[in-house]
Amino acid sequence: MKKFFKKRLNRQLFEVSVSLVVILSFFVTSFLPQVAEAKPVFLAGLSNLFSNNNEKTEIIEDSVSSFPDMEEAEPRMVVLAVMTAYSSDVAQTDSTPCIPADFHYNLCEHYEQEGEQNTIATNFLPLGTKVRFPELYGDKVFVVRDRMNARYGYGRGDIWMPSRAEAVAFGVKRVKMEVFYR
Repeated sequence: MKKFFKKRLNRQLFEVSVSLVVILSFFVTSFLPQVAEAKPVFLAGLSNLFSNNNEKTEIIEDSVSSFPDMEEAEPRMVVLAVMTAYSSDVAQTDSTPCIPADFHYNLCEHYEQEGEQNTIATNFLPLGTKVRFPELYGDKVFVVRDRMNARYGYGRGDIWMPSRAEAVAFGVKRVKMEVFYR
């Protein structure tokens, strides 16, 4: 019995002493001064922003680049896609034909107000992705706002049309799709 209690006491003493050493090492390193080399490399130009010299400020403002427009941007990927068309019929969609998969947009209201149809449905691109079809529409930008049936995978898409007659007239086309991520 004495041996068991002695082993237990030794183990507790060991655990307490290790804990004290770890805690003391943290306190000692946090209170002692440490040497650090300061090299102004990364943020060296930041001090020019807060100076009173107007010439330096103008130079910095001119050198800041802006985001490119869609016409200037290079596509991230080009896909040869099979495109069909759909309209807002309950037979072609679900019970809410004018509301696409992103739920923040009403296709029918937008078409009535703006007269623009720029929505496509695909399963292989994230919602909000911008695409162009240069062979069909030139520089017109479409946005992925809807999804297709799960059986359609990579390289398939639907362009939204305001009427069923326009969708049928569009037919099936194999076109080049330029993809620009958000």
